[in-house]
Amino acid sequence: MPSRVPSPRRPLLRGTAFAVVSLGACLLMLQAQQAVDNRSLAEVLSQNIPLGVENKQAVLPSFDAAGSRSSLMTADVVRRVDGERLYAEGFVFEQFSADPKRAMRIALPTAFYNMKTSTLRSTQRGKVSLKDVQIEGDSLIFDTTTNRGLMEGNIRTVIFDTRAKSGE
Repeated sequence: MPSRVPSPRRPLLRGTAFAVVSLGACLLMLQAQQAVDNRSLAEVLSQNIPLGVENKQAVLPSFDAAGSRSSLMTADVVRRVDGERLYAEGFVFEQFSADPKRAMRIALPTAFYNMKTSTLRSTQRGKVSLKDVQIEGDSLIFDTTTNRGLMEGNIRTVIFDTRAKSGE
């Protein structure tokens, strides 16, 4: 009777191929699970990103009750640090809205996401972009449930169009 243990001569999925396959499966499960029971993104992430596994080129969408995409998290690398936190490199969080003025983009070189409190933290210089303003700072704390945050250190703000505000 043949052994069910893989032969050492048979190639196994490794490295990048394994990451791509597991990430694709994870994304499909994220979409299906969110559509079925409307659990929070944090609950879905905690069940689908295993502890210590490094996911490369991660794309994690979030959908509202109507099935429209409400946010998108992308990262070059995502790793679950412990039961509560995810670590990301090359992190971008985009929040969509029917009103283009309310759409937002946060770009950070590195970040920690706390799944219990739904907060995003970074101690490296990051950028928050809205339709008509862009803010950069040395550190950031952002609550994804209330859409409120705190940016500190060497703040630089660029306002792209002041005509609507100034009346000129």
